[in-house]
Amino acid sequence: MSIDKKWGAIGILIFIVIISIVGIIANSYTQISVSLDDASFHSIQLRAFSLSTLLSLGLNTLSGNWLGAAFDLIDEINLNLEFGISNNGFLPVYIPDLTYDLSVNGVHVGQGYSEIDTTINPGQTRQVYALQNFQKTGLLPAATSIVENDGIIDLRVSGTAHFELFGLSIPIPFESSKQVSIIDEIRNRLNIEIQS
Repeated sequence: MSIDKKWGAIGILIFIVIISIVGIIANSYTQISVSLDDASFHSIQLRAFSLSTLLSLGLNTLSGNWLGAAFDLIDEINLNLEFGISNNGFLPVYIPDLTYDLSVNGVHVGQGYSEIDTTINPGQTRQVYALQNFQKTGLLPAATSIVENDGIIDLRVSGTAHFELFGLSIPIPFESSKQVSIIDEIRNRLNIEIQS
């Protein structure tokens, strides 16, 4: 075999190795998935009760609009979010964080961020938990739809998981939704406040 053919064969071999590595990286990129596996009620904070708020709540309850009146008493709602992140590629990937937009019943209510700081090996799925706080001011645009849907929050999360591979930060878009009912929690909290 001549030297030119030997160098040509080595060049082809190097080219095949580079293409294979790029293929593995591309495959790893396409095999990362993020989903909102669960959203559950964590807690609710109410404004301080006064005689006028109790009277307003009582009158609205008699008129059949107790949920609307109760919603006026809410300062914030906290939800537990559980994200599932799966790596079905061939390489371990490091995921520093998730950033996402939140909408409630079709109304944009804010953004969220969760620091993950973990490496997910091939074939592995990790659960990541985040506590999401909704202030009343952020929920006001969606308040009417929550009341009209009997306390059901249809939570849609759309965002980006960032993962690092060979020093490159690569964004992975995701979108998921879950429904959470807060009506029982509002009733329980109101009963506790009224009794005390």
